[in-house]
Amino acid sequence: MGLVEAEAHDESKSKPGLGDRERSSLFGYLVGVLRSFVQGFLPKACEENPEALRRARLITRFAFLGVVSGALYASFFMLVEHYYGVAIIMACTMFFAIVPYLLKRSQNLDLSGNILSGVMVAGFTGLGGVEGGMHGHALAWLASVPLCALLLVGKQAAKVWVIVSFMASAGMIAMGLMDVALPKTYPPEWDGLITALGYLGLIPFMFLLGMSFETSREAAFGKMQEALKKVEASNVELLRLSEEKTEFMGIAAHDLKNPLTVIIGNAEMIGRARNPGMVAQLVDNIRISGTRMYDLIKNLLDANAIEEGKFRLNLERHNLCTMLERSLEDNYFSATRKGIQILVTKPDELWVRADADAMQQILDNLISNAVKYSVPNTLVEVRVGLNGKGAMVAIKDEGPGLSEEDQAKLFQKFSRLTPKPTGGESSNESGLSIVKKLTEAMDGTVECRSVLGAGTTFTVKLPLWEEKSLEPEKGAEKVA
Repeated sequence: MGLVEAEAHDESKSKPGLGDRERSSLFGYLVGVLRSFVQGFLPKACEENPEALRRARLITRFAFLGVVSGALYASFFMLVEHYYGVAIIMACTMFFAIVPYLLKRSQNLDLSGNILSGVMVAGFTGLGGVEGGMHGHALAWLASVPLCALLLVGKQAAKVWVIVSFMASAGMIAMGLMDVALPKTYPPEWDGLITALGYLGLIPFMFLLGMSFETSREAAFGKMQEALKKVEASNVELLRLSEEKTEFMGIAAHDLKNPLTVIIGNAEMIGRARNPGMVAQLVDNIRISGTRMYDLIKNLLDANAIEEGKFRLNLERHNLCTMLERSLEDNYFSATRKGIQILVTKPDELWVRADADAMQQILDNLISNAVKYSVPNTLVEVRVGLNGKGAMVAIKDEGPGLSEEDQAKLFQKFSRLTPKPTGGESSNESGLSIVKKLTEAMDGTVECRSVLGAGTTFTVKLPLWEEKSLEPEKGAEKVA
């Protein structure tokens, strides 16, 4: 039988009624409506406490279960002319119906649970009084009260309801043993049916109560698992931050120690120097070391600001070539001192959507790194151009290159790489993590291609400035 034929056959089997899918959908819809209805009675104060929320759900569901059970039994008792039973059941059902509203208003779980337990004791004791005492089915229902109380109000309060239920049951049993006849206020011909349905109804009632408890328990357990996962994730994050802080302090102490030593040593020598040329050299050494300290602290502060989302970008229309020229000028002295030639290939203008300060920091970092790690008297190539629908700047050096292990941690915060500057310059690898974050914040990318012993190429790609689509966003702020 083909698929189409099978579907037609299934449809013919369930002619005017609903198919399995429709019945399942209807059942799911009804369950969803019931859950939404119950959810509306849950106290707001319980939402943050999984255990309180579980109890609130259980009390609310139990109350509605009692309303449904009461309505069914009241209807049956009416049919068999058990009018006293109808009155007792309806009174109990009314209290059960009020409890969800009381719970939402008072937000008191213990009060609501104790009311339900008290209504059950009073109702079943009352039924026992009009259905023959120990010879009726009400005694079995009364025996279920301690379990219901245990689920609704907990161990301490349940102990009280055990005693109350025991005393009520013992009273009916004592009267039966003493031949004190309690009346049966319904026609004798219905005695067997009333007793049978009384006992049989207890089975699904207790099953549904257990299902409600288990469903609430599973939901609470799920919430607890989620909370534990969040706590575990928080602990992992706190451990990472603690390790990062320790690493930060180590890097800061190590990298600041050397320039501080130079500053202190040169400052002491200035007082003893007699040659003006020597004094000028010492002053220049202090300036260079101070600049190193400033750059290190700035990078660390920028990294922290980016991590916390406090680094604000002002995205505007900028000429990438002009910003590159400025960065080349800033690094001209360092390159000349090492005999490094910088070969630039670029158009006159290439307009990109970027933040001026962030882009300048990216270019300065990459060009200064290329100079630092290049062997003296070599070449650094800088190319600017189009890359698909975006702009691209590539910076290639002839340094020692990077191993695969170094490339894997290249853009990580506070990472330590194997290569060292070739001219005694200071190194601060955290600058590359800042480059990556700033580039990505401007909707760009940065990548590295390197072969150990054959140099390294960093390529930054940025979106072009498109007048029509991006002009309204000129000057828009973005948080890195």
